[in-house]
Amino acid sequence: MSRRYSITKSLSSRFFSSSSSLQEDAAEEEKKCDDDNNNNNNLTADDDSMPSFLNNPSLGPKVASILDSHGDKIHDDSFLKIIRQLEFWYPHLVLANESNKDETEFLELTERLANIASWREELIDEISNSSNKKSSFQIPTVRFGKTNIQMPIITCGGMRIQETWIPDTIPLLKPNKRKVVQSPSQQNLKDVIQYCLKLGLNHFETARFYGSSEVQFVNALSELIAEGSIQRSDFIFQTKLFPMEKRVKFVEQWEASWSNVHPLGYVDLLSFHCVSDDSQIDIVLNDDEETSIYAFVKKLQSEGKVRHIGFSTHGSAETIMRMINSEKFDYVNIHKHYFGDYHAEGTPDTLGGHGNEACVKRALELDMGVFNISPFDKGGKLYRPSAAVAKAIGPQLSPIAFAALHSWKTQGMHTVSVGFARSSDLDEVIEAAKIYANDEERATMLLKGAEERLEKLAIDTLGKDWYEKGLLNVPSFYDKSSDGMALGHILWLHNCMTAFGMHEFCNDRYGMLLKTKWSKSKSYEENKKAYFNPGNPGRAFDDSVDLTDALKDHYDPKQAMRKLQEVHEWFKADAVKLSEEEKEERGWKQAYNLTTWEEFPGEVVSVSNVLLGRMGLKSGGPTKNVSAEAVSMRGIVRRRSSAMLSVTSNDAE
Repeated sequence: MSRRYSITKSLSSRFFSSSSSLQEDAAEEEKKCDDDNNNNNNLTADDDSMPSFLNNPSLGPKVASILDSHGDKIHDDSFLKIIRQLEFWYPHLVLANESNKDETEFLELTERLANIASWREELIDEISNSSNKKSSFQIPTVRFGKTNIQMPIITCGGMRIQETWIPDTIPLLKPNKRKVVQSPSQQNLKDVIQYCLKLGLNHFETARFYGSSEVQFVNALSELIAEGSIQRSDFIFQTKLFPMEKRVKFVEQWEASWSNVHPLGYVDLLSFHCVSDDSQIDIVLNDDEETSIYAFVKKLQSEGKVRHIGFSTHGSAETIMRMINSEKFDYVNIHKHYFGDYHAEGTPDTLGGHGNEACVKRALELDMGVFNISPFDKGGKLYRPSAAVAKAIGPQLSPIAFAALHSWKTQGMHTVSVGFARSSDLDEVIEAAKIYANDEERATMLLKGAEERLEKLAIDTLGKDWYEKGLLNVPSFYDKSSDGMALGHILWLHNCMTAFGMHEFCNDRYGMLLKTKWSKSKSYEENKKAYFNPGNPGRAFDDSVDLTDALKDHYDPKQAMRKLQEVHEWFKADAVKLSEEEKEERGWKQAYNLTTWEEFPGEVVSVSNVLLGRMGLKSGGPTKNVSAEAVSMRGIVRRRSSAMLSVTSNDAE
């Protein structure tokens, strides 16, 4: 059997000199694959496991032939992603209209997805046959504001790739660092880092409180330096520290971080992490030399331990604007997404609008570096897009690639953060970067077309008045009149559901608001201080609170109130769970899922994931089920491709 059908494919055995055990695993999986492919040769055309597009007697063999011709270049994770996307698009491009044009469009989609997913093997082949140890295609770089750093337009975010969410600040729970850097997640992380570096994606962003992420990134980068593979100047390292009211506590946090980071010699970008409300801003902007944590970080800068100082935020638009206008920072990590600006969406921006667009413009005016936080997760969970979003964007561009292009071209942001969990997560952003770098006309055409279709969809479903004014003049959760409710955030979720059918995303976001406690016996200020999380400010809708004053400046308070109530009914803790058929009837269907296996630390930060991780009972990492699915799909494709070869041979005779 051709090597192309090995399950693991063990690309790292050729590229990264992986251990012999990985190569042994690859050999074992290849034998299994031989057996399974022999079994798959006996599949009937209507076998239940066969994707519907492959079952099409005319189209199926053609698609399979394309996939088969790229088979030796596509990793299993990427192969499954292609199958899932094609299965979604088949009824929309082919069954809706049986014309040859639509079959051609589907074949073009297949070819595009296969080409996108071939980047890893092509990179390995290119480097293997060249003295240059980098890809000929390099992720474009831009000047990162006043830092003057040449920043890649894609950043490797470190929040989903680590071994565990367990913080090393809790003595009884903190992970054993030695075990963490010897775990399977470490090899996965190191492989991703090396792929990134070969592509020129050399900005690595982590944080003190991303579980074991900080220590694992430093270990991997230090090893590569020690091996002579890279130099310290070859990459940009960013970490983040929470602002602490007492300087001594902040210094302790820095020292704990520096104990991890010092092998790198310095931190390129040090951020005050998650600066969201005015009390935190007061702490950060305090000018007293004896108590100021900002003064302490400036001292680190003068000592050469820190190069540039910035902040990250999940706050309201007005608090973010306050930080930006202080003119104390070189850069900002901020949410600015096509589908909404996370907690800032629906909060006043101090200039008559809402959300973070004005903040981004102001930061750029001040020559700050602008880093877009999580546009593919917090910007709409676009690795599991809704059917409505995928269809509006169209088959020529993935929702992820669309969001990246929107950040770079429409918003003018310098870099987008991708929370890589596996190397296949690079697929869509590499496509976006290539479009951005190589074809300005096509990039503009695809982006503007998708933006126009999405806007039309929103206006048609929401109504023009609501689309333009529905999130204006709504007090933020930091305004006492809201009684802590994230009113703008909730109204935004209603928009996302009504216009774009983003059920899973909205359920996740509202679920976070439901977690915020609130006591009727405490004042607003007491509740805010006791229960607001700077990473998740605001609480869910509470129908016992009179919101007349809060909504008095809204253009349609009654409609706003109805929408707040509806969102709560959809997503409250005891809401009726909808079947997939019911979601589809309401326009809330998911298009496809690009997550092939759960992240090593678990997909969400939760007490259960932390405790299970401490006991060694985590669910994350590649699974046998994924391997089995890939074996099955490759076998089916191989058989259908053989059918195409048979037809071609008969025609030739």
